[in-house]
Amino acid sequence: MKVPRDSWDIIQKIIRRYPEQKEEYEELEQEIREGTSHSDGQPGGGMPGNPTERIAIQLHTPRMERMRKEISAVEKVYTSLPEEHKKVIRVRFWSARYKNMPYLWMERCVSYKEAQIRRICGKFIKEVGIALGEVGK
Repeated sequence: MKVPRDSWDIIQKIIRRYPEQKEEYEELEQEIREGTSHSDGQPGGGMPGNPTERIAIQLHTPRMERMRKEISAVEKVYTSLPEEHKKVIRVRFWSARYKNMPYLWMERCVSYKEAQIRRICGKFIKEVGIALGEVGK
């Protein structure tokens, strides 16, 4: 099954922002667990007085759930790849020096030709899309 173009773009963005999003998620999670969130002196609204409940509720907001789902999907697919394919993914999506590098130029960085690099990246995008539920099998 072919990945629709709009889904392809969304999945690529999720993959590209993975390192920053993972870092942000871990910082937010630590901040919530330690209770060091910035307080503006205003009442807490409808948040429970029990600290454990408050932490549980803050960790399960729609934003945190979405971030957790996206991070998990990328990690699940990435960890299942052979080491040489992982290198292709790192160079293509996460290496600041090479972001948006044409596939043809990537041949200098990895031991594959352009067509194989395209297949590896395409399969990775599709598998992440399946893991996210954005694409059917």
